[in-house]
Amino acid sequence: LSVTQKNQTFSSPNLTAHVGDTLTFHNEDDVTHNITIRNPDGKVVDMGAQKHGQVIKARFDDPGVYAVRCSIHPKMKMAVVVQ
Repeated sequence: LSVTQKNQTFSSPNLTAHVGDTLTFHNEDDVTHNITIRNPDGKVVDMGAQKHGQVIKARFDDPGVYAVRCSIHPKMKMAVVVQ
């Protein structure tokens, strides 16, 4: 599964995945992003700074709804539903 970041938005506001899937984030913006992922239990994982052209991968091991955000650009958000 793949999502791009361009114009300070994610290419999809919602995504469905399966347990064990890996989601790849491609930063096509000219700015740095910092992806955070809140799991269904409320724990937040900070994926770190992601500069232009960099790729970050996140694996989803448990079912539920995950809230994905950019901590630098608050309007950047998406939901990942893991089944």
